[in-house]
Amino acid sequence: MAKKLDPREASAAREDARRLEAGADTGEPYPDGTVISRPNQASRMFNVRLSEEQFAAIQEIAESQHLPMSTMARAWLLDRLDKERHAS
Repeated sequence: MAKKLDPREASAAREDARRLEAGADTGEPYPDGTVISRPNQASRMFNVRLSEEQFAAIQEIAESQHLPMSTMARAWLLDRLDKERHAS
């Protein structure tokens, strides 16, 4: 199970992020290796049926990485899609 972040630490982290975002120069180029995805493209919903065990396993991994399940699952699917495309 994922370790719970102390509410004071979480609040401080959010405040740090807000301060960094406020001072960010939006004209700067993105760092090397940055991949931009879905630039103003319409998206579609994709539903997947999972057993309770599969769902719980994915949920546990997502929580351990502090990610929403859908974000992690999408990243996995896109990574696999990229590998399949390059294998051809």
